[in-house]
Amino acid sequence: MLTTISICWNDKLWRLSFCCILFMGVVVASLMPYLSIIGIERLGFSDTTYAIVTTGGALMSLLASVFVGVYTDQTGRYREVLITSIALGIIGSLAMYLMPAKGTFILAHVLMIPLASTAFTQYFALGQLAANRNPKIDRDFSSSAIRAGFSLSFALTPPVWAFFIAQGMDLFIIYAVMAVLNIFILTLVFTSWPKDQTSDNNEKSGITFFQGLRELTALPVMIRVFAISAILGAVNLYNIVLGLIIINNLDGIEAQAGLFAGGVALIEVPVMLISPAILRYVSKSAFIGVGALIYIIYLIPFGTMSSMTSAWWLMLPAGIGAGILLSVSVGYMQDMMTHRPGAGGALVSVSHFSAAIFASGVFAFGTSVSDYVGTSWIGAGCAIFGAILLMGFDKWRLRSKAYLLKQGIEV
Repeated sequence: MLTTISICWNDKLWRLSFCCILFMGVVVASLMPYLSIIGIERLGFSDTTYAIVTTGGALMSLLASVFVGVYTDQTGRYREVLITSIALGIIGSLAMYLMPAKGTFILAHVLMIPLASTAFTQYFALGQLAANRNPKIDRDFSSSAIRAGFSLSFALTPPVWAFFIAQGMDLFIIYAVMAVLNIFILTLVFTSWPKDQTSDNNEKSGITFFQGLRELTALPVMIRVFAISAILGAVNLYNIVLGLIIINNLDGIEAQAGLFAGGVALIEVPVMLISPAILRYVSKSAFIGVGALIYIIYLIPFGTMSSMTSAWWLMLPAGIGAGILLSVSVGYMQDMMTHRPGAGGALVSVSHFSAAIFASGVFAFGTSVSDYVGTSWIGAGCAIFGAILLMGFDKWRLRSKAYLLKQGIEV
C-alpha cells in the first residue's frame, strides 16, 4: 500500500486534488453536523421548510455539477471552473456570517454554497485525470484515497468544534471559518496548480454539450444513479437527523453531534483505504450491498437507545458502512465514464446530490407521518431497496471483473 500511496502522492495533479479535498472536508465537516440545528433550532425554519430549502440547494448542486462536468470535458478548463466555485463558497459563507437570517440562509444554501460544492466532484475529476495520464496510479485506490481524505477531515474537525461550542461559542462563527478556509484553498490552487495542466494541453472530449448530456442521461446510467442515490440518501439522512435525534430523543447536547460525526468519520478512513484491496475479489455492486446492510445496523436502532451513553457503540457500524458506501460508490460512478474525467466527476456529483434530494424528501415525508426515529427507519428501507435494485441490474454478480478474468472466466 505504501508504494501505491507514494505513486499517487508524487503526481502533482493528484496531490493537489487530495490536499484541496482535505481542506474542503474541514469546511463541510464544520457545518454539516450543525446545519439542521442552525436552520431549525436557531433560525426557526419548520421541518418542511428546511427540507424544501435543502432540497433546492441539492438540486442546484446537481444541475451545476452536470454542467461543470460536461463543460470541463469539452474545454479542459478545469482550473478556471474550480477557481470560480471556490470563490462562490467564500461569498456564501461570508454572507451567512455577516447577515445571519432566514433570507440569507436561503440565498447561501440554495445558490452560493451549492454552486461552490461542485468543487467536491471536480477534485475527483482531477484525480481521474491524473490516473488517465499516469498509468501507474491505481484507479480504485485513487478515488478511495481522495474520498478518505475528505473523511479524515470529518474525523478531526467536529470534535474541535464540539469543544468550542461546549464553551459557549456561537454556531454562526462556523461560517467565518469556512470563508477563511476557502480563501486558503483558493490560494493553494493558484500556487500549486501544475504548470503543464492548462486548458490548451488538457484532453478534450470532442463532443457537443448536448451529446455529453445524453451520455449522462442514458437509461442504464440513470437506473444505476437512482439506486446509488437511494443508498447514499440514507447516509445523507443521518447528517440531517443526527443532531436532532441527539437533542430531542437521547437527551444529548449539540456538542455530542460533532463528537459522534467525528468518530464515525475516523472509522471511515481505514475502511476506505482497505476497500480497494477487497475490490480485487468482490464486485463493486456486491460490496455496496454489504455496506448498506452494515449501515442500517446503525440507522435503525440509533434513535431507540435510552441515552447517548448507550448509543456511542453505533459509531462502529455507521463508520464501516459509510466508509464502504461513500468510497466504493465513487469508483462505481467513475467506471461508467472512465475516459471522461469531467463526466465521471459529474456522475459522482449527480449521485451525491441526488442522495441529498432523496434524504430531504424522506425527511419531509417522514417527519409529516412520524418522528425523527421513524424517519431514519424509512431511510434504512430506501437503502435496502437501492442495494437490491443495483445488484439486480448488475445481474447479482458477486465477483470482481479482475478476479473472474484471472480465473479465465470471460465477463
